[in-house]
Amino acid sequence: MNTGSQRFRTQLGEMVAELLLDDGKATVNGDLLTYSLERLSEQHYHILLNGRSYSVFLISVGDNAFRVSVNGKATEIVVKSEREMLLEAYGLDHDAGGANKSVRAPMPGLVLSTLVKPGDTIKRGEGLLVLEAMKMENEIRAVADGVVKTVHVEAGDAVGKNTVLIELE
Repeated sequence: MNTGSQRFRTQLGEMVAELLLDDGKATVNGDLLTYSLERLSEQHYHILLNGRSYSVFLISVGDNAFRVSVNGKATEIVVKSEREMLLEAYGLDHDAGGANKSVRAPMPGLVLSTLVKPGDTIKRGEGLLVLEAMKMENEIRAVADGVVKTVHVEAGDAVGKNTVLIELE
């Protein structure tokens, strides 16, 4: 089934790549790669990229940021769609309007600790809380700069998937 091509900009650490996905083929900064993606569970994926196998666990999700574990190594990937890249090029923000941003639980788990309190000024990538899920401690990080408006949980709270944990402004 042809779903059409999708264009993204990804950032992994300091490395930025232009990515074009089109029916099992990926073009990364002009280099053609083959890939397949299989969803094994809600948070677990298997990716075959140019014959190399990757086990990917989704730890947390923000507006454009994904905290993932790839073959056991945790990292953060920032992804922007073609639309977001165009808005950025014109100096526009797709979140304009100052809407509150909610940090939600990416999976059910147990809050081990909160690292911020209302009124704290935070920077993108800063740890907000620690959530134990799937027998792993996952630090939930800010996906944007902001100010903590409300912390809805405390250490020891059991939370479900998509539970609002923290609100930012």
